[in-house]
Amino acid sequence: MNPGPPLSYESLKTVLQYMDPNLRIRLAINCPSIRSVEKVVPLKIKNLELESRWIAIDDTRYTVGIYKKYPEGMCPPLAEKENGYGGLDTDLDQHGYEDRQTSDELRPGDVDLRRQHNRQRVYHEINEVEIKGKEKELSELQKRLDHVESFGPIITSEADDSCSKHSIERITSYFVVKHEISEEFSALYSRQPEFEPGRAKAYKELKNQVLELKATLQQWYARRDGLPVPFESYIVVTISNDETKEKKNVEFVKYEKSMFEAFRYLMQRIFENRRYPVAVRVLIPFSGIIRLTPGLRMRIEEMHFDKEVHRAIAELTPYIEESSYPLKCLKVYVFDSFEQSPEIFQETKLRSAEHLVLVGLGPIEWLPIYLNLDNHKVHTMVVDYYTGSMSVDDFMTIIRHWTSTGKEVGSSFSFGLQADEDELEMEVFHISVFKRIKTQFKESVSGHRYVKIPTVNETTLKVSVEESGDEDFQWNLVLLILPLKQ
Repeated sequence: MNPGPPLSYESLKTVLQYMDPNLRIRLAINCPSIRSVEKVVPLKIKNLELESRWIAIDDTRYTVGIYKKYPEGMCPPLAEKENGYGGLDTDLDQHGYEDRQTSDELRPGDVDLRRQHNRQRVYHEINEVEIKGKEKELSELQKRLDHVESFGPIITSEADDSCSKHSIERITSYFVVKHEISEEFSALYSRQPEFEPGRAKAYKELKNQVLELKATLQQWYARRDGLPVPFESYIVVTISNDETKEKKNVEFVKYEKSMFEAFRYLMQRIFENRRYPVAVRVLIPFSGIIRLTPGLRMRIEEMHFDKEVHRAIAELTPYIEESSYPLKCLKVYVFDSFEQSPEIFQETKLRSAEHLVLVGLGPIEWLPIYLNLDNHKVHTMVVDYYTGSMSVDDFMTIIRHWTSTGKEVGSSFSFGLQADEDELEMEVFHISVFKRIKTQFKESVSGHRYVKIPTVNETTLKVSVEESGDEDFQWNLVLLILPLKQ
């Protein structure tokens, strides 16, 4: 079949503009002939998540890690698990040990969003005393494993339905847990129908423990005696789909440059040399050192931060177009008053966001913060673990504030009511609020689950209880400014 002539330059630009961003990126990486065209067409992304060793573009994640390849049958479970998750998340030193100090180094273009305690970490080095203990532990485990194998071949089939799970666990524990093994007890257990399933489970647990200890000791001996490490190392790039959980390892390369150099290279291939800023609807940076490339420019609509919003905004400023502000929405997670002082709510870019969402838990005086916010819309899902949800008195203070400060039509404040409060408690809370409103605002008008209050600015403040659809905060108590006659 004749494929026909290639697309013209202008036609290709049009096609790329409407193509899925991940398909477009992979085509540009693998097809040099379209690379220059792809760079001049605006790239649009719905959600961009940034972490120290991965990025997620919409529902596709690109992860860089260190893959440890052990000889057949010698891979310890922890390394096997790490390999399955896209490899180790840090570099290795010449002896194969995790090089956390190098991983914590800041390089040009890095954005440091580490939490305070992670910026001052001290890493433990294994010592010879610990090694002696592990050698002794390995000897004991090997004896137990030999004893388990002495009863013959291991049968790995599923246990019969008639077998007692409790008895299987007891037999497994007999072989694995550190107490004395006796021929008498072994013979007694061997006559039970649960013996083989219990023995097979014990064999697997002991085998895994032996592999872990052997790997630890081999690596120690390699460093002490100048021997090769017991595994080969590769840098692996993994592309995975966050929705389908499908994974595809796209590239293995010999571990000859740092993992972070490899990640920076990936970022450059995707984001460098673009004619226009990358259009991002929602930007989500996570805590840690985010390895960005200096050529990245973004025009964003929303941001979600999980810690220290003032620090994140300052660190990300060089990469975000000033025309992005004011943001349509800013979502801030506040969980620890020691890292998130109330002063962050004076941050200009936070206060200018059209919609501010506060999610958190912490011993902070929330009422003064709520009264001082002037965002057009504010939604809170915040609980103080000393006092619980907001009190009726505090909520009435907010209502009085909203009736007297000239909030514009469409302004709203919504407060999430905890799901762990039963429905009766939530009913009592909002009924108490409504009763107070009727007492304090004689001109208020009530309806089903709402009250309307005239304000001093010839508008109406509607206070209502609404279902949220959120599992943790199933109901919202909502304040909304409406035109006077609505």
